[in-house]
Amino acid sequence: MIDKSYISNRLQKLGFLDTVVNRYEEPHRFYHTTAHLVDVVQQLSKVQDFDDELFLAAVYHDAIYDPQSFENEERSANLFLEEAEKTKLTKAQKDSINLMILDTKKHDPSNDKSQLLIKADLNILDQPLDKLIEYEHQIFKEYQFVDYKVYQPKRIEVLKNLNINGKLNSLIDYVTHRKPLIGIFCGSFNPFHKGHYNVLQKAERIFDKVIISFGKNPDKKDRTWDIPNSIKNRELTEYSGLLTDHIESFAYEVIVVRGLRNSTDFQYEQNQYRYIQELMPQIKIINVFCDKEFEHISSSGIRTLEKYNKHQSYLLD
Repeated sequence: MIDKSYISNRLQKLGFLDTVVNRYEEPHRFYHTTAHLVDVVQQLSKVQDFDDELFLAAVYHDAIYDPQSFENEERSANLFLEEAEKTKLTKAQKDSINLMILDTKKHDPSNDKSQLLIKADLNILDQPLDKLIEYEHQIFKEYQFVDYKVYQPKRIEVLKNLNINGKLNSLIDYVTHRKPLIGIFCGSFNPFHKGHYNVLQKAERIFDKVIISFGKNPDKKDRTWDIPNSIKNRELTEYSGLLTDHIESFAYEVIVVRGLRNSTDFQYEQNQYRYIQELMPQIKIINVFCDKEFEHISSSGIRTLEKYNKHQSYLLD
């Protein structure tokens, strides 16, 4: 049976640490996950030439995956070469595996083994439409940092390049006409803390994607805190002026997400909503309460605690 344990055990037998498998469980991955790795290895296990070289190339081909980088394959190949130093692999084997990993960048095979890896890597494209739509949603989440008006045409372009014999016509049609449910979480976020993140996670269970928008509040100081790494894979925007003007600047519909800690917040937001509604009657807003353990956390409270170096536990990594 091909599963995570199989992969870990085989790595260890070859003299590798199995920590590389954990990379496939990083929180910014939605398609390029352990499930994808297992599927690739499963596909390759069916071929006669499934040797250690092909196995290792499969394991390391997406070992480093950052959707915002254009050097994932190169970095994955370098990671393999670093971790292969203390193994018994020959230079010829290392060179072969390195080449196969690099070939997955453009899906352009250099040899028969590389062709097998690429075919397994793209196995999802031969699946029924329901699986293809699930795959599309996962890719959409991995690239959620991209503005949808940019993502949609670029994604269609990619799919057309992969559309051999018209097998992806239905998926291309789906992406062309899809209107994802997009929320926008606005605030001064100085800093963006664990309470905000709790609201964000709840909103992301409702929406296909949530944009985080840092606003400049004239009644508050300018944002002085860095954006935490935990949210850098989302789409981040900034605005000044009225929230309604910011919402109207989008080329597609967005729904405003407001985080609430308690009834006091609710009363404040209810009053603000009346003004917003008069300025933009068609606006859509949802309120999301944070969990009880975060209801006391505020950015102003954190800024006060910072003076005594007691603020770290409320911040994100």
